[in-house]
Amino acid sequence: MRAAAVAGVAAVLCLSCESAPTGRDRLLDAAGAIQRLSSLAYEYAYEGTGSAAGSYTGRVRLLRAEGEPPIYWAELRPSPSWTPAGQPGEPPAADAPADTTTDAPADAPALIVSGGGDHVAARDEALARFRHGTISGGSGHLVANASFAVLSAFTDPQPFRAELASGLALVSRETIGGVPCDVLRGETTEFGPAQVWWHIGVEDDLPRAFRWEAADGSGALAFEIRSMLVDPTLTPDQLAIRVDLLDPASGEVINEDARRIEPGVPAPDWTLETEAGSTLRLSELRGDIVVLGFGASWCAPCRDLAAAYATLQERWTAEGVRFLNLNAWESPEVAPGPIMREWGLDAPLLLRAERIAYDYKLGSVPALFVVDAAGDLALVRNPTLADPEAQARELERTLRTLLDADP
Repeated sequence: MRAAAVAGVAAVLCLSCESAPTGRDRLLDAAGAIQRLSSLAYEYAYEGTGSAAGSYTGRVRLLRAEGEPPIYWAELRPSPSWTPAGQPGEPPAADAPADTTTDAPADAPALIVSGGGDHVAARDEALARFRHGTISGGSGHLVANASFAVLSAFTDPQPFRAELASGLALVSRETIGGVPCDVLRGETTEFGPAQVWWHIGVEDDLPRAFRWEAADGSGALAFEIRSMLVDPTLTPDQLAIRVDLLDPASGEVINEDARRIEPGVPAPDWTLETEAGSTLRLSELRGDIVVLGFGASWCAPCRDLAAAYATLQERWTAEGVRFLNLNAWESPEVAPGPIMREWGLDAPLLLRAERIAYDYKLGSVPALFVVDAAGDLALVRNPTLADPEAQARELERTLRTLLDADP
């Protein structure tokens, strides 16, 4: 009798072991829950360093329709282009707060982006500018910042592809925003070797948090959904930023499809802070040939490009060419100057160049531009050529052509 009871208990335990979910099971549960969504609204917090640098909070609304790509409306607060009062750069609104913490004040300027389909738009409250265009027309840069707010799993036609391919283990249970979550941990090579963690809601199977840490230490991020509303009533009009409904006094309206960034057009003017704490304006250099190299200390291709053309810099500087290093999307805790000088880039360093990313239709680094003495673009490489040596040779040919043409 006792032996039979023990055998029965053992059988139950064995069945329990067999039915215990794995990390893959939980990922498949989450993918299924996402596919069943019709709409979603959430509040989030994003913190990133290095290649994932950024600090934002805000709201996201997302609408899914069968056979159509998900469309979204996303708020990033504060705006990436915001410069707090008392710092160099474009002035903020008169009543703008003087700090930019993760939990940004409610009245801090925001960047609002709308996309998901071909039509895209961005409204920057810090600069009082509204930009709109289409992906097919070359305006994809308008939604480059959406990745800070819109969790990719909610818009990917096949959520968790990389994680399912590499395998994640179910390691613990934690509470995120008051919601119990299963914690999955593993490795991925989707954006280079990295550790990843997903927090999947126990009751609804929806992701509530994501962490990513590059294996080489070049970047890390933590994304957390603080509150979520599943399947709220949303319409496409609530997610689109419509030009015809804008207040004419709300600021400048720019059609990005019609605005060209190519050789022969005037280089967008800007004012940025130097490493020494002063400011520099591009138009102040009119009359000189200027090389603008956009990069960041965490960017390996930027380092490789610097190595390829650093030896050119001294020679062309002697012929009157001005080289400027524009640092973008840098971690606040990193001083990029010493790192870039180790690469051989001794030119003046300008900080927070992500503030002018839209002006140059920039979505990432490295990028390279040459401005002629008249202030027009003579070379546009965004992104740069894949071969750093080939890019250096093209830069040299461009500079030689401009100098030979100078009377």
